[in-house]
Amino acid sequence: MLANVKEQSWERKTELNRSFLVIIVIVVSALIIGGIFAAFYFGTYNNIVALEATADEKWGQVEQELQRRYDLIPNVVNSAKLYITYEGSVLEEITRLRSQWAAASQSGDVDTVNNVTGELESSLSRLIVVFEDYPELEASQIIEDMMIELEGTENRISTERMRYNEAVTDYNVAIKTFPSNIWAPGWGFEAKSYFEAKVGAEDPPQVPG
Repeated sequence: MLANVKEQSWERKTELNRSFLVIIVIVVSALIIGGIFAAFYFGTYNNIVALEATADEKWGQVEQELQRRYDLIPNVVNSAKLYITYEGSVLEEITRLRSQWAAASQSGDVDTVNNVTGELESSLSRLIVVFEDYPELEASQIIEDMMIELEGTENRISTERMRYNEAVTDYNVAIKTFPSNIWAPGWGFEAKSYFEAKVGAEDPPQVPG
C-alpha cells in the first residue's frame, strides 16, 4: 500500500516536471521566435528609413543643381537680350518657366518640379538653337563662358537625376516587397516619384560652336 502511494507520488512529480519542462520549452521558444520576429520587423523598418533618407539626400543634390541653374538663367537671358532682336518669345518663356520652377521647388512635390523642369529644359534647348543663328553671340566671350557653365550644370543635373532615381528604385522596391508591403503603409511609407527627363530633353544643351 505504502509502495503504491510512493509510486503514485513519484509519477505525479515526474508528470509535473515534464509539464514544467514543456512550459519552459514553450516559453523559451516563444521568446526566441519573438526575438527573431522583432529583429526582422525593426530591421526592416530601419532599412526602409535608411533607404528613404538616402533618396531624400539625393533629391537634395538634385535641387542644389537645379538652384544653380535657376541662378544662372537670368545672366544668360539678360546677356542674350543684347544680341537677340526677334526671338524675345523664347527669352520670355524661359523667364516665365523660371518663375514657375521657383514656385514648384517651394512646394517640394517631385512631380510638379519634374513637369516644370522638363519644359524649362526644352526652352533652354531651343535657346541654344537660336544662339546658333547669331554669330555675334558665338563671338561673345561672356556668352560663351556662361553657356559653358550652363552646360556643366546640365551635366551635373543629369548625373544627380540618375543617382536620385536609383535611390528611389531601391526604396520603392523595398516597400513593395513582401512582407514590407504589409507593414509599410502602417509605418507611413509611400512610393516616391521618379525625376525623369522630358522626352527630347534627355541630353544637356551643348555650347554652340
